[in-house]
Amino acid sequence: MSIEQPTAPLGRAATSEVLQLTGMLTALAAACTDVHEHGNYMHAIVPQGYKLEDISAAVEKAQPTPRRKRGTVQLKDIASLLSYAEDQDASNTGYLYADPDTRTITAVFNDHRGQDDAGWRDHRATYKAEYTPEFAKWLAKNGAPMTQTEFAEFVEDNFADITEPAAQHMLEMATTIQAKTDINFASAKRLQNGQVQLQYTETINARAGANGAMEIPKEFALGLRIFKNGEGYKLKARLKYRLHSGAIKFWYELDRPERAVEDAFAGYVDELRDKSAYAVLLGAP
Repeated sequence: MSIEQPTAPLGRAATSEVLQLTGMLTALAAACTDVHEHGNYMHAIVPQGYKLEDISAAVEKAQPTPRRKRGTVQLKDIASLLSYAEDQDASNTGYLYADPDTRTITAVFNDHRGQDDAGWRDHRATYKAEYTPEFAKWLAKNGAPMTQTEFAEFVEDNFADITEPAAQHMLEMATTIQAKTDINFASAKRLQNGQVQLQYTETINARAGANGAMEIPKEFALGLRIFKNGEGYKLKARLKYRLHSGAIKFWYELDRPERAVEDAFAGYVDELRDKSAYAVLLGAP
């Protein structure tokens, strides 16, 4: 049995480890009485009382560099994943796996790429498409009824995401709703332009009243990023309301947000196929 020597100068501690390993290997070699090879398996016959010890990791650790690449890198955007995959230059031995269900992309650089080629599949890079804070806020409130004041505050807090109708119109509507706390909503009617006009009576000095009308849009559009470090996306929403005992509650329903998420992730898959030399598979490794 031959002992592999380091190819580069080692420090005093590393030299001591190598000497210890050399002694151990020498003892094992001396104890071994016979070696048999059966296909891909090798067996060593040793005298009774000896035990098998796997010192592969210790031997590799004593070397200046590992014998092969392994480990998983977690990246935060597609550009980083593309750059790392290009540096590994493993398009002939690896795959990129895109899983729409978990919104993850995993690069396996030492995969089973080839009819007869086996890989350890332990050298990887991953990317997780995470929702932006703004999209997470709209998704969390989707379909949830809000009081007059809650709705107004929500619109004001997320004013920058509204694109159609004019965001200023939505803000004015929300501000008007917020200002008129002592009002009774009596009825609603739909106008020819698709908007809804709410009829209300405002109480003044707890005695007299003033009648008024307020128009709200049937739907509105959002312009926001679905994923962090991703591109902007247009998402439509329908504005709903309910009148009950003079009070009103608002909510909105996003137009198939799951489709928006799916389309945004599909854009990443297309980018990987266009810009990388790797085969991109839909699924999980």
